[in-house]
Amino acid sequence: MTCDCSLLRETGGFNSFPDYESHLQLLHNSDLFSPVVVGSKYTDIGGLEEFWFECKRCGSVWRLVEPDPPFRGMWAKV
Repeated sequence: MTCDCSLLRETGGFNSFPDYESHLQLLHNSDLFSPVVVGSKYTDIGGLEEFWFECKRCGSVWRLVEPDPPFRGMWAKV
């Protein structure tokens, strides 16, 4: 059975910075996710925001990395 956290958004990058900001806001306001400490950053490129969120139902941890074109950012399971 698939948890709702997997259905929130397709994994991958963002179409725009506002798209990323909208998803970040959704996560912060969600009853499904809680923020957790970033364990190991996706990249050592300085200046990129990265957040991790844990699903309260299944315990999966998700990574959110802000875009920096041409890198489109990332939303993916850790």
